[in-house]
Amino acid sequence: MTTKDPVTKTTLWVVVAVVLALAVGALAGWFARSGEVRDLEDRIAASEEESATDEPATRAETDTAPVEPPAEEEPAEEDEEPVDVPVAAERVPAIITAVDTSGSTVRLEVDYIQFLTGDEAADAATAHGDESPPPNDYYIVNDNPALREFPVQEGVSVVTVVNDDGTSDPAGHTLTLDEWVDRITGPNADAFRSSFYWITVSEATITTIEQQYLP
Repeated sequence: MTTKDPVTKTTLWVVVAVVLALAVGALAGWFARSGEVRDLEDRIAASEEESATDEPATRAETDTAPVEPPAEEEPAEEDEEPVDVPVAAERVPAIITAVDTSGSTVRLEVDYIQFLTGDEAADAATAHGDESPPPNDYYIVNDNPALREFPVQEGVSVVTVVNDDGTSDPAGHTLTLDEWVDRITGPNADAFRSSFYWITVSEATITTIEQQYLP
């Protein structure tokens, strides 16, 4: 009868133990890796669910966002037609140089002057080499020889400071345009032209005529 060697038995048990240990370790590692894999799969699934939930909202926000229309180009400015601006009326001192009654409308030829008083009169008189201050505190300047002609508005009344006989009337009185034309073109025409007139010109037409009294 053969007896087994105790060393051989021991070695056999050691080998078996090592194999079992390796098997158990491998099995434990497999379980551990399986858990990690499942955990990773769960995380991936959760991430996919979140992405699936967020994507429609983001897409909806993008689809519903208001789109601003392109800026419209301003139309090119067209050349505007000139607008007639009424000429402001002006009241100026003038000497009556001629009266034209040949047409249906009375026309006056006038010479604009400057009627100065006070310091302006004194300065102008000095500049022209005349007595300064001037007598009666007024001075007439007529340096511009230009003449102007205007029609007289129909129905205008004329204020004059000369009587029919040529004498002065400081208070002044009113004549119709026809009466005044008869006198300024009649025998006493010089008296009616001895003093200048204040005329109002509106839109190139004389609308008022007032003679200035001069002492």
